[in-house]
Amino acid sequence: MSENKRPSLSQAAITLAAAIVLAMAAAPTARSQPAAAPTFTAEQVDRGRAVYGRNCTDCHGTTLDNGEFGGPVLKGGFFRQKWAPVGVGALYSFTKGLMPPDRPGGLTDQNYADLIAYILSNNGYTAGDKELPADPNAMQNMGIKP
Repeated sequence: MSENKRPSLSQAAITLAAAIVLAMAAAPTARSQPAAAPTFTAEQVDRGRAVYGRNCTDCHGTTLDNGEFGGPVLKGGFFRQKWAPVGVGALYSFTKGLMPPDRPGGLTDQNYADLIAYILSNNGYTAGDKELPADPNAMQNMGIKP
């Protein structure tokens, strides 16, 4: 006869409590680490402006906030508030996964990186001497100011 060994309710409660305590102890450490500012070049912004002009203006408008078909605003407080908690890597992944709506993922990885550089340049970030990488993992530590 086989015997099923199941943890008692008290063992499960202790395990759950320990997991919660560990998660709470780790959370402030993760939040307190400052995010790196995104890096991109002026050339990348220029390429991104061209990509935006060909693929995004109908929905998001010529000024990133006046689209004819109701796309969300891509600059200013609303944009920064939405994307600050998750950062540049999430913005890149979201954009690549869902945009343009008629052909999600239909641009090259470099086009998406250039596009994100253009959007960031319209949100108060200044171009530098290092391109925004076309790899979301390399962007994970890059933040967006609220």
